[in-house]
Amino acid sequence: MTSRRSLPQFAWPDLWPPMGARAAAVAMFFVFLLTDLTASWLHVVALTGFGFAAGSAAAAGRTRRHELLLVATSPPLIFLAAVTSAELITMHLNHVAASAGLVLAGIFLTLSTAAPWMFGGLAGALLIATVRGLPQCVRKLQHELSGTALPGE
Repeated sequence: MTSRRSLPQFAWPDLWPPMGARAAAVAMFFVFLLTDLTASWLHVVALTGFGFAAGSAAAAGRTRRHELLLVATSPPLIFLAAVTSAELITMHLNHVAASAGLVLAGIFLTLSTAAPWMFGGLAGALLIATVRGLPQCVRKLQHELSGTALPGE
């Protein structure tokens, strides 16, 4: 008889512990803000979109399973807030008087250049969240909204 040798089990190292939804939202905001400011400083427009994709994926991968629904749906709104903040900071640092037209034009240009990254990044984050248990979160929300108990509870 031949014995099967088992392959060694490799554990993915925990770089940081699982986060709650609020901590994930704050982490996404700071990642989005820092990458947008860095992209503006280095004049590398793709860095803003890459920051969105990386921040969304990291948040979806490190959030507690029962809080995935909020983290999977909020990155575009958080990104809009971070881009608006970065636009205002950049205008202040460049000593430009902030007017509504200039701020809106900067936000529109940033969002339009980051759009392909946003679609891909959000698709990747949703894929990660789906694998980690997003459908169960959606079912739980449906049962809570309808007022019925989940099977098994």
